[in-house]
Amino acid sequence: MALTFISNWEERGDVVNDVFAAAREAEENRQREYDAALLIQAVMRGVRLRQFIKYLNMCAVRIQMAWRGYLGRLEYHRKIAAKVEERQMNYYHTMATKIKKVWKGHHVRTHVYDYYAMKQYLGALQEKNEVVRTRLREYAEEMKKREEIEAELGELERYNKYARSCHYMMSTQVKPGVFLKSSEEPYFEEQIKAVFPKNLRKKKTIWHKEKVDQSTFELPPLRKIQGPFKNPSVVYLQRHKSLKPSLKVQTSFNAEETAKEYQKQEEWCKRVIDEKFSPSRV
Repeated sequence: MALTFISNWEERGDVVNDVFAAAREAEENRQREYDAALLIQAVMRGVRLRQFIKYLNMCAVRIQMAWRGYLGRLEYHRKIAAKVEERQMNYYHTMATKIKKVWKGHHVRTHVYDYYAMKQYLGALQEKNEVVRTRLREYAEEMKKREEIEAELGELERYNKYARSCHYMMSTQVKPGVFLKSSEEPYFEEQIKAVFPKNLRKKKTIWHKEKVDQSTFELPPLRKIQGPFKNPSVVYLQRHKSLKPSLKVQTSFNAEETAKEYQKQEEWCKRVIDEKFSPSRV
């Protein structure tokens, strides 16, 4: 052992020099290696930090994507439910409208509006209208004939008046008249003689009253029999004549309100439940 140490100690010169040389070289390169190691650590830590931040951003994006997708699906389901409910309510309203339409039609046809009674009434009204129209036509024809007769009488009166105004043109025993010489109106003088009175003197007024024999005096005939002069059978028929009121008189004044009240009472009697119908929600 000692010999080995001595031999090694003798041979130490090169080894010690190499060790000290390496120590000096290490001491000289220590700061540069420290700075290099520090730079490597900074780069490595920066890379790892950026990768970690990138990973966190990716995780945040995925979380946001998942949350927004969840919220979007919730909003979609909510809108779908609202749309379905709206369609169901529209369907219920349509069905309720159809039910009310059918029921109201049935109620009106069976209780309010009697088709056959109305048909009979309209038939009778049509017959009455035909009778009234016939009478109106007859009355119009009669009035037309009366107007024609009145027009003819007026024309004849004007002609006679004109003939009376031309009395001074008549023929006399000494001299013939103007119209007798005319060939256009040969018969006008005869017309003047016919309408012109022979005696133009005024009648004297008789101031005394003539005595009338009461035994032979008769009343003038009555134009229209009235009062006690009527036949008793006619009076009996007039007093016991059947009443024929019109449709307006037969209908009650508050018929519409009575019908509505009756309809409400009947609907209340036939009601199954008192609660108002409300459709179920999906």
